[in-house]
Amino acid sequence: MKQNLLTTTILLILISLLSSCHISQKMDTYIGDQFNNQLPKPDKKKNNDIAINSSVPFSSEAISTTIKKTKTLPLIIYWQWDYRHTSTLNPAIGVNYFRKAVNLQANKGLNQKLNGQQLELTIEQIPNAFSLVDKGHLIWLIYPIHWDKIYIEPDFKDMIVSYKLLQNGTEVKTGKITIKNEGRNQGLRFFQSWKSATSEFLGQYNLDIATMTRTFVNSLIEEL
Repeated sequence: MKQNLLTTTILLILISLLSSCHISQKMDTYIGDQFNNQLPKPDKKKNNDIAINSSVPFSSEAISTTIKKTKTLPLIIYWQWDYRHTSTLNPAIGVNYFRKAVNLQANKGLNQKLNGQQLELTIEQIPNAFSLVDKGHLIWLIYPIHWDKIYIEPDFKDMIVSYKLLQNGTEVKTGKITIKNEGRNQGLRFFQSWKSATSEFLGQYNLDIATMTRTFVNSLIEEL
């Protein structure tokens, strides 16, 4: 009887931790703080020969929108769950990182390649989400045995950018370039908080978009 009570208590504590509705709100608040609660402003350094647009949809002006999803597999002696908070960043953040990286790379071969022609870039797809994931397991033996794997899962979408090359307003060449996303899961270190892991991810996200953009510019120069 005491063993059943202990087992039930442990299970209820686990379910309570995993079903918290407040973490999603806290994540959006924390992410907003990382961006000073405002969307990034356009890069002041503007290249008049390169126009950058985005067709990535987003339903609000919020910096991020986080939702909770839980999948549970309750068997007789084995339980498994996939519990995640998925934060979708406003695409303006990734677009701004992309624009800055293009402007930095423009003087390293792209401007020379354009040679006075105009270039229109449209971002059709860009990674702009991540998930805080808790994959839990529980085996019902004499005593319940429980373990978790907690990590940050990035958005694995590739970067897709279409382009138009124009000469005096006349379309000369069009194309579309896809850059593979090399993102990987980021495990939380021992005693690392979700806030610390989120902050690290956002810093890496900036670097990853910049790296993908450099690869895009190099591919673009080869195609033009």
